[in-house]
Amino acid sequence: MKLNQNTSITKEETEVIEHLKNSYNELVYPSKSFGVTSINSLEAKAKLWGLNPVPAKEARVLELGCSMGGNIIGQAVYHQGATFVGVDLSESQIEIGNEIINAMDLKNVKLVEQDILKIDKDFGTFDYIIVHGIWSWVPDVVKDKILEICNVNLSERGVAYISYNVYPGWHRLNQVREMMMFATQNDQGMDLLERTEKGISFVHHMNELIKESKDLVPTLEWKTNSFDSALDHKTYYIAHEYLEPINDPVYVSDFIKRAKNYNMVYVADTDFQLSAITWMKQERRKLINTMSGGDWNTKEQILDFYYDTQFRRSLLCHESQAHLLRHNEEFLIETIDSLYFGMVNKGKELKDTDNAIEQAIVNQCRKGEFFDVADCKAELERLQNGVEYNEIELYSMLIRFLLCGFIVPVTEKKEITTFQEGMSTVPKEMANYVQTVVDRGGDKFINISDLYNDSITGFNSGHVLMMKELETPKTLEELYVLADEKLKVNETESSGKVVEIAGRTVVDGVLDDLGRLGFLCNK
Repeated sequence: MKLNQNTSITKEETEVIEHLKNSYNELVYPSKSFGVTSINSLEAKAKLWGLNPVPAKEARVLELGCSMGGNIIGQAVYHQGATFVGVDLSESQIEIGNEIINAMDLKNVKLVEQDILKIDKDFGTFDYIIVHGIWSWVPDVVKDKILEICNVNLSERGVAYISYNVYPGWHRLNQVREMMMFATQNDQGMDLLERTEKGISFVHHMNELIKESKDLVPTLEWKTNSFDSALDHKTYYIAHEYLEPINDPVYVSDFIKRAKNYNMVYVADTDFQLSAITWMKQERRKLINTMSGGDWNTKEQILDFYYDTQFRRSLLCHESQAHLLRHNEEFLIETIDSLYFGMVNKGKELKDTDNAIEQAIVNQCRKGEFFDVADCKAELERLQNGVEYNEIELYSMLIRFLLCGFIVPVTEKKEITTFQEGMSTVPKEMANYVQTVVDRGGDKFINISDLYNDSITGFNSGHVLMMKELETPKTLEELYVLADEKLKVNETESSGKVVEIAGRTVVDGVLDDLGRLGFLCNK
């Protein structure tokens, strides 16, 4: 098979690809949703950097290496006007994913068992291409094919997202991989799960040995920190992260050059701190600019050396769109006005400040909901009691929060509502989605996600019952009666005795959940 630049696939690469296929069939990797790949998040970040991406609501989306579709199924539920295609080499995972989609009766997403080396221009064009957790674990021929697909199958205004392991940070974690490979070098016939557990045990014991020997090797805390980080994952993650035949970190500068070979231009990392420097102190900015010679791509590599970065999530666009990029970090007011912002770490405590503009943004973050510039202005006017303020300073402070990683931008806002008797409904697609995951065994393979593709936990049969019943409006009393009839709710008394209580006791809480998470529509 011939690819761009006359690259052909070798026998060794074919064997590696077949091994990858078999390993993912052998040890199934649950298919999670990743908020960073949410198309309304990708759209927002692309807009901030100057591009004119297709709106998420009407986009055509392709995910390479989709597993069971957990990263795009939820997005398809929330974006009924968009279309989603997932491609994966694993027959078993595609089969499971399509069973889930069929059970949901979802029409705008499909999963295809497909060798991506066989994808060509006839496969169609897409406005967003997502490649998460694939790049570093495939042979070079597949890496090149991914970039070729971005070039050939990405629409003119399209945005591609590729995540990958990077140096210098991955030099620390390479030791974990090498140790696990060493510990299992004579066990290649062993099941992947058993082999992984043996490798984990070896690293664990080595970690404990070093921690107990601080009197002899007091300077190795960085190593035990890396070991702790590596071991703090599920077994299936460790298996595919550290024991696959390929784990190929690169320097971001090399990734950028490789993308350029396929006429793809590096936009930025989805993490603004890995690309932006205007939030830094002046002397640091000046030094980085001097070191980089003002070159955007060189600066990216310098920042990776600075942060000891080990993972990147890069955005790419066509060469024809490069003239739009705002790599001077001067973001347009009209773009900022069009977006919503939400706090990244909702558990993080934000301190009060004497700066009224900063305090207004802090107060919006504390609410835990997404907000826009108009919300900040209203809060600032409340704090200032009508006293005039510098509007440009508000935009500058909002950008600073963004570039420092405190907030994240999106193009759509989740509607937070309260239940209204005889009016509130739940869209059928959303009810089917939750029912399939919670009551039909889908939770073994995918998770429930929200509009921003972040995981939702804690849903149970009570949520399913209320959502299905609210496909048509109901009164609160009708929901209470249905819950009493159909829900079995147990409560453990202080004595330890388990007693059954009325189903209606959970209804109010469930309705609050549905409203808070954006599932309720009030007409």
